[in-house]
Amino acid sequence: MSESRRGRPRSQEAHQSILDATRALLVESGYADVTMDRVAERAGVGKQTVYRRWRSKAPLVAESVMDAYGDTRALEIPDTGDIATDLSSLVRLIAKFVVAPENAALLRALAAAAADNPGDGEALYRQLTEPQHDAVVRRLRQGVASRQVRDGVNIEAVADAIIGAYLYRLLSYTAPVGGTLDHVDGLIDALVTGIAAR
Repeated sequence: MSESRRGRPRSQEAHQSILDATRALLVESGYADVTMDRVAERAGVGKQTVYRRWRSKAPLVAESVMDAYGDTRALEIPDTGDIATDLSSLVRLIAKFVVAPENAALLRALAAAAADNPGDGEALYRQLTEPQHDAVVRRLRQGVASRQVRDGVNIEAVADAIIGAYLYRLLSYTAPVGGTLDHVDGLIDALVTGIAAR
């Protein structure tokens, strides 16, 4: 077996160790106190190992958060025939991840990374929200086709409102999950009433 083949698993292990170390530091100290040197020390790798993979802290933080968040991104909303129930189920599924204190800290760190690196900001937010946004859009289009949602509704705007509402609550408040979910459920009910086919 060649050296490159023997080295590949160690390289993958180092990569994952760096992501894990970054997340641990984010939860413990917050975005501002995370440094590439501290990540390297926590991961047990050399500084150059970190810098070879990420040019700066912002993309490292982004990847570490998305690595944890990944399982929640590929979502399909079931069509039960009740669009309010279906949209609410999506928000509740995402909330299982994001309401844990350590995960809320990671999402706030991602927002800080986007602000710290404006050139990557759009891409970071797209990675975070686009799959959920697209799932909402698909379900709303199904609603139009089944005459649950009236034709001509700005579906993109409705999806923005739903996704934006829960992110705003989770990033801006320390409210318990029940309050956040009730708030978003209320918004979904109001939106569905407004867009319902007449």
